[in-house]
Amino acid sequence: MNNFLKKIIEKKQEDLNVLKQSRFINLFENKIVIIAEIKLASPIVPYFGSEKDIVKRAVSYEAAGADAVSVITEKHFFKGNPEFIPQIKNKVNLPILQKDFIIDPYQIYEAKIIGADALLLIAKIVDKKTLIKFVTLCQKIGLEPVVEINDKDDLEKAMATSTKIIAVNARSLKTFVINVDQACQLIKKIPDQFIKLGFSGIRSSKEVKKYQQAGAKGVLVGTSLMKAKNVKSFIKELIAPQVKVKICGIRTLESAQTAVDAGADFLGFNFVPSSKRYINPELAKKIISQIKSNVKIVGVFQNAKTDYINKIVNLLDLDFVQLHEKKIIKNTQNNTSYLLVDRKTQGVGKLPNLNESRALAKSSQIFFAGGLNPNNIEEVIKKVHPFAVDVAGGIETNGVQDNEKIISFIKKAKGVFI
Repeated sequence: MNNFLKKIIEKKQEDLNVLKQSRFINLFENKIVIIAEIKLASPIVPYFGSEKDIVKRAVSYEAAGADAVSVITEKHFFKGNPEFIPQIKNKVNLPILQKDFIIDPYQIYEAKIIGADALLLIAKIVDKKTLIKFVTLCQKIGLEPVVEINDKDDLEKAMATSTKIIAVNARSLKTFVINVDQACQLIKKIPDQFIKLGFSGIRSSKEVKKYQQAGAKGVLVGTSLMKAKNVKSFIKELIAPQVKVKICGIRTLESAQTAVDAGADFLGFNFVPSSKRYINPELAKKIISQIKSNVKIVGVFQNAKTDYINKIVNLLDLDFVQLHEKKIIKNTQNNTSYLLVDRKTQGVGKLPNLNESRALAKSSQIFFAGGLNPNNIEEVIKKVHPFAVDVAGGIETNGVQDNEKIISFIKKAKGVFI
């Protein structure tokens, strides 16, 4: 091969590598993903909407905050059409999942040609050998395969493929009965190397939360969304944020790991020498080094010199510093700061005023601290709507961090959508 031809081939390969990158797979890096579905009918509901409204609906999904659009293209029972996808693609900048009953390689090539970013492959309708072949073909041509399962036998087939994504459909393909709890149990059986999704049965944030707690990184919402009178309000309710949780006063690896495992977002280490929760920086370093998590580490200081704070920041590679005298929690990597709402005297008195805190939370991102415990955390979050809650004494028993209280506090805080 001469040099000129070699350069052409190399450039062509570069172009193909870009084309084959999956927009769909990149969705699942941080938050719970909402895949909003367009379907005009189903075997049990003859009419959900009109073909002339599909583009308008897709645009409304994007405007409402959906992360991807699912389009059912099966013609006879769902009134779909592969032509819907390029129509939507021209107006919406969201990744598109094509849903159909894939039984022939021709359909896979067609999906790529019409512009789908991902393609649903239903494990129930093909044998294992064919499923493996279909997944491989999708990946070869730059189409993200999403393998849908309904039971343990389907899961076994899906795990034999090279797919990155496995979706559990709560709706039985035989009876069309929906069982979200059963689907969540199946999600828990999927190994963690796969991205897990929950399909069907979502009527509110309650079902989203169930799927999320089972390990799902995303959910597909179809029937309820097609029936919703206000798409924007419905999607907003589904993706209502959870409050962040900071467990402060960490002094042992056991309590740190308990907090991380329970879902804490921040761990606070107290470097105020006069505090009963003070921890030696070297011990804090040992604890932090053994925590494998995306949890953010906060150093708590009070009236400390800048040189000392910088020394601890560098020693522990802190993500945030909490300055009590200034009532702020500051990101060490940029200028982002959060307001700290606490009692006038730490550890003494009633909760900070909830009405005043709620007013402040409307204009600023606040960490609400002071007097919180597993018994009052839900009520406080519902009234204040803070960005984060911060607890120390409320998860201790006789001055020692109590693992059961830590777990209870985080579970209750994360159970409230704000």
